[in-house]
Amino acid sequence: MQPVRYRFLDQPEKIASYLQSLHVEQELAIDLEADSLFSYPEKVCLVQISTRKANAVLDPLIGGDGLGPLRALLADNAVTKVFHGGGFDIRLLKKVYAFSARNVADTMIAAQFAGRAQIGLSALLEEEFGVRLQKKYQRANWSRRPLQQLMLRYAALDTAHLLPLWQRLRDELQSLGRLSWVREEFELLEEVEPAPGGPPCWFDIKGARDLVPRQRVTLQALVDLREEAARAWDRPPFKVLGDEVLLGWAQAPPVSSNEVLQTPRANKGILRRLASKVLQSVRKAQLASPRDCPSPKRVHHTPMTDDQRRRLRRLKTVRSKAAEGLGLDVGLLVNSASLARLARAEPAQMPVLLTSLLKRWQQQVIGEALLQVVRG
Repeated sequence: MQPVRYRFLDQPEKIASYLQSLHVEQELAIDLEADSLFSYPEKVCLVQISTRKANAVLDPLIGGDGLGPLRALLADNAVTKVFHGGGFDIRLLKKVYAFSARNVADTMIAAQFAGRAQIGLSALLEEEFGVRLQKKYQRANWSRRPLQQLMLRYAALDTAHLLPLWQRLRDELQSLGRLSWVREEFELLEEVEPAPGGPPCWFDIKGARDLVPRQRVTLQALVDLREEAARAWDRPPFKVLGDEVLLGWAQAPPVSSNEVLQTPRANKGILRRLASKVLQSVRKAQLASPRDCPSPKRVHHTPMTDDQRRRLRRLKTVRSKAAEGLGLDVGLLVNSASLARLARAEPAQMPVLLTSLLKRWQQQVIGEALLQVVRG
């Protein structure tokens, strides 16, 4: 692993003091480590921050309100916050602490718009600086204490080179005339939100939409049971019972503890702990009305006409040529769902629809070409 110097702060007052000192910086790099593979709900286990001169790893699990000053720092428009793949981190900060970030930059987004073939942090750092990141701790349990020194060094490396990486990508985007494009993407990144809360539903299980009403009721009861156990045991739902196990029980409900215990692809210890509750949930579901089971919102799609299909093919051809000329991924330039909506539109609707579907930079780059296709 590459050598890196860092400070490890695990006392609330020292963390708070350090965060307050960062308002004098023009930019800093941020990353988080969470424990979504080990706890439910997940926790923020480490916060890594790098300036141009130093790196720090903060431990938010030590109690107190050490991270309190992070709210003002993230909201400080005078300080640029650089992430890599920051969507997850920004959503988690909002979900756990209700913190919002302003004036952000993202090196993964920047690499996409620079036309890089590989946009992972490890690949970018090796390409730009010859720095190799190990993947050994990507799936580590970051909530376990004490943390190994190698884990802390791994965490510190995630931000240690982000600022010089952002500088190189920023300069490249400036020369390409695309810096305003990524600025618009960064503004949208600031507004991402965590997934809406609420109880899990049967229709989130892959393959469940083919079930008959009674099976759906049974599956919902089993999903509720898994959620209850996951929260009680502080472990992710998939580490309690897999989706395929719940789906199998919904299709062929077990009638005895022995049947539950013989279920394939499930942890035997967990089956023993939950066998009686599984049977109770199944019996209760057999007595419930299918009308009481939550239903997904149905989206009715009208088939495209022949003219609309031909228009869609032309729109995709225009997109492909433009993407090739720019060296960008076609999905980054305009996603296929937007093209499908444009293909269905009447020419008179196009100006308003283009404004609502496309970002400013997309309208600038390809909007007129798409408009010409729809106008024939």
